[in-house]
Amino acid sequence: MISHVIWDLGETLTTPPNGRVDAKPLTEYPEIELREHVLEVLETINNMGLKHAILSNTATSDTDVVRELLKRLGVLDKFEYVYATKSELDPSIPEKPDSIVYQYVLDKLDIKAEEAVMIGNTWDTDIIGANRVGMHAIWLQNPEVSVRKDFDEKVITPPWMLPVWDIAAVPKAIELIAGVELSSNKDKQ
Repeated sequence: MISHVIWDLGETLTTPPNGRVDAKPLTEYPEIELREHVLEVLETINNMGLKHAILSNTATSDTDVVRELLKRLGVLDKFEYVYATKSELDPSIPEKPDSIVYQYVLDKLDIKAEEAVMIGNTWDTDIIGANRVGMHAIWLQNPEVSVRKDFDEKVITPPWMLPVWDIAAVPKAIELIAGVELSSNKDKQ
């Protein structure tokens, strides 16, 4: 049963910094804002009884910086757990899609992969990484933010992967995944 939604941060929940990479800490970019509909979507998902977490690949921002950014944006209290990899400039540090970072967050939340849904804008890291560990995923395919470079990676279902064109459609996608999950469990009984 799904209990948690794990979000990517940049270009999923927030607008990107100028230059699209955090060359300096994310808190030093006053232009970063929540994307449209994020507050309503977080609240709707809370009302569904699900908890939120963040797993974000970052260049120079660690978890404390991301927490500070979320506080400035007024949403830190919505997240049970926040983890930023600070890995994009250092190839020796694990980052999405490496299963180790997904498992790290799942362990911190004390849940199994099938109890979570990953939501992100990047196929190669957010969606494929979640699929590899057995986590459901929702791919935000808005043409302004969607990224896909690897067209050859094979996927396994379940876990389920759904595309959405707007973040406002995420709660319905979660309901669809949960509905398939519930009917699959009934079939097994």
